[in-house]
Amino acid sequence: MGRREALQTFGDRLTLPSLPDIVMKVNTMIDDPSFGVADLGRVASQDPAVTARVLRLANSGYYGLNEQVTSAEQAVTVIGARALRNVAMQTSILKHYEHLRSVPDFDLAELWKHLTLVAKLAQALGKHAAARTGMQPDDFYACGLLHDIGKVVILEGMTEEYLECMRIARRTGSTLHAAEEQVLGFTHIDVGTLLASQWQLPDKVAQAIEFHHGPSSAVLEYPHVGVIAIADQIGYRAGSDTFATATAKLGVLAQKALGITAAQFEQVLELTTGVEVDGMG
Repeated sequence: MGRREALQTFGDRLTLPSLPDIVMKVNTMIDDPSFGVADLGRVASQDPAVTARVLRLANSGYYGLNEQVTSAEQAVTVIGARALRNVAMQTSILKHYEHLRSVPDFDLAELWKHLTLVAKLAQALGKHAAARTGMQPDDFYACGLLHDIGKVVILEGMTEEYLECMRIARRTGSTLHAAEEQVLGFTHIDVGTLLASQWQLPDKVAQAIEFHHGPSSAVLEYPHVGVIAIADQIGYRAGSDTFATATAKLGVLAQKALGITAAQFEQVLELTTGVEVDGMG
């Protein structure tokens, strides 16, 4: 059974979440010049959780403001529409899958931490590689946030099968996506790519999700894929004994694929400390 057939076979057990309403509204406003910051601020203020996060982000050291921002409209002026979309998307995803915290032998908080770290790393790499990728850094944040979203989609619909994938990966030392292929016939990458299509995300975002585990030819040929692939590997190795060795090789790859200097890469690596699970820290 091929991947497409496997997805069709198990499709009735997988529920792809709808694009959150607030994200749809922000997307519409981004593409329509008749909407301004005040309109975006009003949208953000309709959701208390989103408001709290945009205020926290705007007042963070990342933007270096001298005075504290106190309203959603002011916050959107500081962070921009794309960052607002990322905050809304992240808030909605966290809320949608919160019930999976009760699944035994699955650490949802650890997954959120990884997604958040990869999103921040991708944003930083994307900033340095903008000339090659043609993408905004905030769009790379969205890529990082969604690159492993297929894991929770499968876990929600096929809990026992997915826990078995995790057990096989731990027992054999194989990659999780290899275990998924063995047990399910498809992977979280396939599901994430399907979700990107359903949400009508830009082609480059979908490609970054689809090829973030390679092949290496895609990483070298498409810089936007390289950003997510390298960010994912940095995030995966963070805090491990292999971090220094792995990141030395990744630094060479980043220079070759993205045109990032050694000094710029070291700045990116500094983001691997102090990341909070809720993602806007």
